[in-house]
This record gives sequence, C-alpha cells and structure tokens, in this order.
Amino acid sequence: MGDEKLLERIEDSVCRFEKGLEMELLPAALDSAPAKEILQALNMGIEKARRLFKKGEYALPDFLLAIDTYRAGVNFFKNRVADADKAARRVVIGVVEGDVHDMGKNIVAAVLEACGFQVTDLGKNIPGDQFLETIRSARPDILALSTMMSTTLEGMKDIIEQVKRDFPETMILVGGAPFDPDLARRIGADGYAENVITIPDETKRVLTVAREKKLLKDTGP
Repeated sequence: MGDEKLLERIEDSVCRFEKGLEMELLPAALDSAPAKEILQALNMGIEKARRLFKKGEYALPDFLLAIDTYRAGVNFFKNRVADADKAARRVVIGVVEGDVHDMGKNIVAAVLEACGFQVTDLGKNIPGDQFLETIRSARPDILALSTMMSTTLEGMKDIIEQVKRDFPETMILVGGAPFDPDLARRIGADGYAENVITIPDETKRVLTVAREKKLLKDTGP
C-alpha cells in the first residue's frame, strides 16, 4: 500500500472509529511515512469527525468513539516518536472558570503531546488564580486557554492581562467556539487555533515570535 493510501486509511479509521489503527495502520505508516504526515492524518480524521458532529450527522456517542480512537492513535504515535529531550517545550492548558465543556481541550492536549510538548492539563472550570499559580511553578512556554462560552471571555481576558504582566515570557493561545482571529487579537492572545489541523503550525508560529522577541532560548520543538 502506498503512503498516500495508508495515510487516507488512518484518517478514515479515526473518523469512523475503526479497529486496527494501532495494531496495523500506524506501525506500517511509521515504517514508510514521515512522522509529520502521520500526525496530520490523525488530526484530519478527528477534525472530519468534529465537523460531522457539528452538522448533526454524528451523534455524541459517535464523536466520543472517534475521540477515543484518535487518542489511542496519538498515544501510540507519541510513545514511538517522542523526543527524550528534557528541554522540550512546556504547555499549561485548561478550560476557564465558568465552562465545563472539555472535549475540544482534551483533543488539543493530545495533539500538543504528540507534537512533543510537555503538557500540564488542569482540566475544566479552572479559576484564574490556579492558572497563575501553575504558571509560576511550571514556567510554561505556552498557556492554552479554552472556552465554548462567550460569557467567560471577560474572565479569560483578565487571566491574559495578568499573565502578560507577570509572566511576559509565556505565550498565550486561545481556542473555542466564540473565537476568530480578530477576537483572539482583541482579547490579547498571541495566537489562535481554528481547529485541530492548525495547532502544530500555530504553536510553532508563536514560539518563533517569542524567539524573535528574545523571550525564549532557541531550543525545543
């Protein structure tokens, strides 16, 4: 099977929550395809499932099964290609206070881990003080804030302002239903990932911006 067909099957297996992803498709792909393309196929599969769920063509149980398949694939992938470098970039991620929707955040955390980041996942409905305390102790390169509700945006903005003031070396990514690039900019974030597929490139972009500002050492992914 050619690399292109194999990657298409990985994408379809995630979307359709089929068995055999870790046992057959991913081992074969790791022998023949670049790691970046394999991760992209996994990401495209879960993004396709997300769109079907959003359009009402997938019920919630279907989407949850797709998420389980995706995370199993990401864990298999991560455990075999992860860099053992202890200087890997660090990310703190969580859903802000007032919001208990964490499906999207869980997917983003899995993608970041597969990209080689050390991820501290705080969970959902997290108060601002907890984000700040974690940043103080973990010193992450990126803080990723998530919300699905516009009612939490003011609290998120407060967190961003405090992080910018107290931890200017930490770059901030935001994501969730209310966001577009303009809102992300107005709220003070350094970056915004529209969907799963854009996360790897967007994290690299904000880290490049940080390097250019000489806020980070030029190490890590």
